[in-house]
Amino acid sequence: MPGCGAKRAQGVFYRGVIFGLGLGVGLSLVVLGIVFLHGVTVHIPGSYLAQTLSNQAQNELRENLPSILGQARRMVPDLVRPELRRRLGAAKMEFYGVSITVPPESLVGLETYLIGVVEETVGRVLSGMAAQLVSPAGKAPLDNAFERALRRDLNGRTLRLGLFGPFTVPVKVVMQ
Repeated sequence: MPGCGAKRAQGVFYRGVIFGLGLGVGLSLVVLGIVFLHGVTVHIPGSYLAQTLSNQAQNELRENLPSILGQARRMVPDLVRPELRRRLGAAKMEFYGVSITVPPESLVGLETYLIGVVEETVGRVLSGMAAQLVSPAGKAPLDNAFERALRRDLNGRTLRLGLFGPFTVPVKVVMQ
C-alpha cells in the first residue's frame, strides 16, 4: 500500500492549505474590521506641509500678481476721479472775504495732475507690497500662517475616507 501514504500526505497537505487560507482570510477580516471601526491615524509633518504650501502660494503670486496689480492700477483713476471732481468743483479761493471760483479749465489740468500723482503713489505702494510678499523675507510669515492654519483646521480632526460602496474608514490627522 505505498499509494495510501501518498494520498494521506496529499490530504494533509490540502487540509493545511485550506486551514492556512482560512486563517489568513480570518485574520484579514479581523484586521479590516478593526480598521473600519477604529480607523487609522496619519501623522503629518506640519512644518514641511506648510513650507510646501507656502512655496506653491508664492509661485502663484509671482505668476498672477503682476496682472492683478495691473488691474488695480487701471482701476485707481476711475475710483478717485468722482471724489476728486466733487471736491475740486467746490474749490474756490478767498481773499479778504471775497470768493473767487477756480475756472473749469484750470480744474481739468489740476485733476489730471492729481490723478496721475495718486496713480503713481498707489502703484509704488502696491509694487512694494508685492515685492515684500514674494521675497524671502515674506516667506517666513507665510510659512507660519500656513502652519497655524493647518494645526487649527486639521490637527486631531477625523476624516471619513470612502473606499468602495458604503464602506468608509475613519482617518485621524495628527500634525507633528
